[in-house]
Amino acid sequence: MRFSTVVATVAVAALPALGANFDVTVGASNGFTFTPSSISGAVAGDTVTFTFVSRNHTATTTTFTNPCPPPAGGEGPGGFDTGFQNAVGGVQPVSVVTLADSGTHFVSCRQAAGAHCQAGMVLVINPTEDQSLAAFTQHARNDPIQTDRL
Repeated sequence: MRFSTVVATVAVAALPALGANFDVTVGASNGFTFTPSSISGAVAGDTVTFTFVSRNHTATTTTFTNPCPPPAGGEGPGGFDTGFQNAVGGVQPVSVVTLADSGTHFVSCRQAAGAHCQAGMVLVINPTEDQSLAAFTQHARNDPIQTDRL
């Protein structure tokens, strides 16, 4: 009886690295919230998956000092806007955003002419010491609604 050993060589192509994904729940407990309200360590190519669980909200980039309401389409380089996502009646729409860079991004809800934003419905991606979630939230609470941005 003869046995032979066969050695196979398989070439494996280098697969592109997949970016990280950050899950954000929008409107948890029927509130004006993004959960979590801060994301750190996000880089270009990473994604943020927004799951809308109550009411009708957006996730829209805006400015640090005048966040309410954020402009339709989003603000700034790499800006984004999920558009209004209606989660009334048990539907839970999902929007996935791919980040164009690793910079700091300020996000709030456009609903009710900025009233959701002023109620603290804000998110910071890659906050810094000078541009923290606490400072951004304070700007949102103090920002007069700017009807020219609607």
